[in-house]
Amino acid sequence: MEQPVLVLGATGFVGRRLVAALLAAGHRVRCLVRDPQRAQDLAGDRVELVRGDMLDAAAVDRAAASARAVCFLVHTLSRQARRDVDFMDVEQAGLRNVVDAARRHGVRRLLYLTAIGTAPDAPSSWGRGRARAEQMLFSSGLDVTVLRPGMIVGHGGDGFAMIERGARSRVAVLLAGRHTRFRTVAVDDLAGTLVQLLDDPRSYGRHFDVGSDDVLTTGQMIDRAAAHLGRRPPRKLHLPRRAIAALAPVLERATGMPRGAVAGFVGPGSDADLVGDATPIRPLLARPPLTYEQAMAAALGTRRST
Repeated sequence: MEQPVLVLGATGFVGRRLVAALLAAGHRVRCLVRDPQRAQDLAGDRVELVRGDMLDAAAVDRAAASARAVCFLVHTLSRQARRDVDFMDVEQAGLRNVVDAARRHGVRRLLYLTAIGTAPDAPSSWGRGRARAEQMLFSSGLDVTVLRPGMIVGHGGDGFAMIERGARSRVAVLLAGRHTRFRTVAVDDLAGTLVQLLDDPRSYGRHFDVGSDDVLTTGQMIDRAAAHLGRRPPRKLHLPRRAIAALAPVLERATGMPRGAVAGFVGPGSDADLVGDATPIRPLLARPPLTYEQAMAAALGTRRST
């Protein structure tokens, strides 16, 4: 029987697309999920659900047994089982469990999703924390590839949901800085890239920024989406990030997020551009990435009338 690809974060925005893309490419998939009831729509003849949390080393070990590769797409901004530790400590603890289990079971291949702007000297705590996680993986002895997407455009994503709400409203409430720019990437392009690189040794030991050639502010994304919907551009209301940062501990407790998740999102350095350089990965891809307009139209489920 073909060895499965283990996916952590399979019930998330990108994870569900990745499971579908892996199945379309003929792979078997195993998903580590905390609540199998939430993942019943993923279950099937070629999809196995393993109950467990990434912080449970025994559960991760069970899930890694006989796997051919691991894709780690867990987003620690979401609700986690542990809330008494820093958000990046949660992620790194999960990654260490994955690395340990992979070594025990002889699983060589690991793909990890972070974000553009990841660097040891990044101005944000998100960027620095993810850089530490990447370095730990690259030092693990496994065949690791890291993908760093920009603003992920697709229906169901938190970032694009803000864009769509703004485009359909008279007033758009924004968290991102007024002038902060993002490289955009279609969610299906991102999932497809993970599948394409699964067995590509040219990607081993490397990290890649991923995205289209479109670099836009959130205001520009909203205005283009509004135009696509035949609406007037909304008025933009940018919330003061300092005020949100001051309320971060309360928000984290109320939502079940790990400590520092909100503060890292709106704290110092969070207004830095997330542009990167998406050209090094292009020779490894089967086709050019979708533009923002194409990804946005697909996410909105509409097309321009001709």
